[in-house]
Amino acid sequence: MTADFIGIDFGTSNCAVAALVDNLPTLIVVDENSENPYKIRSAIYLAQDESGTDSHDAKANEQTLNDMLAAGEILFGERGFNAFLETPHEGRYVNSPKNFLGAKIPKRLLDSFEILVVRFLSYLKQCAEKQLLQEITKAVIARPVNYHSTMGELGNKQAEALMLRAAHKVGFTEVDFIHEPLAAAYHFEQSIDQTTDAMVVDLGGGTSDVTFCQLSQEKANHLDRSNDIFATKGIRQGGIVSDKSLAAGIVSPLFGRGGRTDTGRAIPNMLFSGVYDIDNIPLMGEFYSPARAKLISEYIFESEDPLPLMRLQRVQKQRLTHQLMHAIESAKINLSDKSQTDLSLAFIESTLQLSVERQHVSDTMINWLDKMFVMIDEAITEAGKVPEIIYLTGGMGLSPLVQQALGQRYPDVEINVADAFSSVVFGALLKAQRLYS
Repeated sequence: MTADFIGIDFGTSNCAVAALVDNLPTLIVVDENSENPYKIRSAIYLAQDESGTDSHDAKANEQTLNDMLAAGEILFGERGFNAFLETPHEGRYVNSPKNFLGAKIPKRLLDSFEILVVRFLSYLKQCAEKQLLQEITKAVIARPVNYHSTMGELGNKQAEALMLRAAHKVGFTEVDFIHEPLAAAYHFEQSIDQTTDAMVVDLGGGTSDVTFCQLSQEKANHLDRSNDIFATKGIRQGGIVSDKSLAAGIVSPLFGRGGRTDTGRAIPNMLFSGVYDIDNIPLMGEFYSPARAKLISEYIFESEDPLPLMRLQRVQKQRLTHQLMHAIESAKINLSDKSQTDLSLAFIESTLQLSVERQHVSDTMINWLDKMFVMIDEAITEAGKVPEIIYLTGGMGLSPLVQQALGQRYPDVEINVADAFSSVVFGALLKAQRLYS
């Protein structure tokens, strides 16, 4: 027997869906083209129709986005990502719509992102209904403690309201939300055998969140757990920020950062603004603008070593920002179980590569780790106690550097690493079961 509800992890980097089948939590296949078919990239590729044009004007770009949503083909997951890598000029790649839901952006652009979310949620719902062979009408959606936003709680309310509207538009008649670390805590709670003060640390692609709570088998099936939550915190920092720090720290010199003109003037840092910002559409748009193209060309002419800036020009002209950041992220992931890896940038220049060591990542993550510790320490201070266990989840939770840093900072606390890609969605499903069963 299959229930008519699902849990959804609508993440910054990946999405997942889970359902209850014969009273067992079951992952839904969401991307048959992925190595892991139970997770899908949180990205959409909008294939441009024959009438589409490529413009750098902001309003024209918004209109093109709307036109593509109305008439162009929409590709999800690995299929969309591979199509984008092959033809970056022939469509629009939107990486993680979730990152923009709480942003202070024009309403017409926010409306476009709402349509993107509608299409993505509709796709996930269809995947569930295809596998389960029945209509799904109820869902619990995991959300960050704080969305990626400069507007504080107003941004959170805007993002959740948008998600709710989108969910209703695709046919969910009942919808609820759960903070991502609390969802992971619910999942972890199923495996404990004694009451435990647990700090759940969810380190995702766009945000990092913690929930400090008391977990117990006695209350595992209770819906209201507000009295068991000691503290909840969230910051606008995730794996993408780590990738950008690595890029700025060790990759930028390959593109001319730190160089000089033939008269001894420094190449300005603003020349590189936006080249790594796949989570910031305005900055990325400025990097791809004609004005930036003109400026890069001028500095190539004046540079004492023009080759690095010519590489930057190639990234700019061929719109290779996403491909560049994908390569950097892959190298960082490889360093999870290696001390050294080669970062291949052959898509920019046939022989271009860089040897990257785990220590390089460690050096560029100092500020990232410091912000994570501030978040955790604030939760400990608010709770007035130290956790007995830290339950680590999210993609960055798999990093040995993160695990080592937490172990050194809190040597008397047990560190438990979760399944980074299923703990949140299974926790969302648990709340759905308690709500809708």
